[in-house]
Amino acid sequence: SIEDAHKLWLDRQYYKEAQYSKPSKSCIKDYDSMATYHVLPYFKNQDVRFIDKDLVKDFVTHLESKGSINAKTLSKIFNVFSAILDYSASKDKIQRNVCKDTNFLSDIVVVEKQQPKLDFDDWTLEKVQKLISHTKRDDIKLMFHIMLQTAARPSEVRALTKSNLRFKSNQPYLTYAHAVKRDGSVGKTKNKKIRDLAISSGLKDKIQEHLNKLPETQTSLFLNKDGKYIALETLIKALDKALKSFGVQLPYNRKCYFFRHYMATYWAWKKKYTDPQDLADALGDDDVNFVRRTYIKPYANTEMEKEKSDWLNNQFKD
Repeated sequence: SIEDAHKLWLDRQYYKEAQYSKPSKSCIKDYDSMATYHVLPYFKNQDVRFIDKDLVKDFVTHLESKGSINAKTLSKIFNVFSAILDYSASKDKIQRNVCKDTNFLSDIVVVEKQQPKLDFDDWTLEKVQKLISHTKRDDIKLMFHIMLQTAARPSEVRALTKSNLRFKSNQPYLTYAHAVKRDGSVGKTKNKKIRDLAISSGLKDKIQEHLNKLPETQTSLFLNKDGKYIALETLIKALDKALKSFGVQLPYNRKCYFFRHYMATYWAWKKKYTDPQDLADALGDDDVNFVRRTYIKPYANTEMEKEKSDWLNNQFKD
């Protein structure tokens, strides 16, 4: 049955997570949710050996008819369904994965959401730092400064410990090796790689001042009063209050990810990293094409066009 196929696949995902830390627990939870709320109810008690192309087409049509499901989510649900059948086929439970017989999503158009281009004349680095200064809690204010200066994910900053601080040399830096997961546990960073990022002497001093206030036995930099990692929701609320106090709105709604996106774009604009792979490595992102498309290309085009100013002046001398 589809229920048996789902369990077989799900058990394997948990095994892979335990053995190889991939996929992550949060990914498994998301995939399983798609299977539980969309695949299993539609194919309830269905013998997977008899799922044919017509049934798959009907399933895609059913998903498309739901106004609450956009094209990108539809594609993800279909891919989870295909993965379930794929694993059953690999275990000789069925002859083949019928989802691979043709492109069932050929009529589905996924439009990637485009972030508006940052106006650095308006959103200067000073303005972002001033926004952070409106944060009430000192520990969260420091977390925002770290997110901004290192373009780290909120989950990675939440997981920082004293052992991640490299302050002994004249060039202080932070090591990112872990992140707080959705369930509150600590695991590896999103791309499972460790990365080192330099920080300014001023930020080092801010962190050191924060360290002096912590109990000697506390290894984690940022815990709440209950000894747990500061929740993402707490950070979002603090940012919302800072925005209200400062009287501004973010140029795009990325919540606390704004600091990461801003600095990644700033790095590309100011050419801290000229090689897309170097920028991707600094961000801990495996998708170099995404990094190039999102952070580099929009501003590279603008700067390249500005460089043509002398040429234009020579052509139009009036």
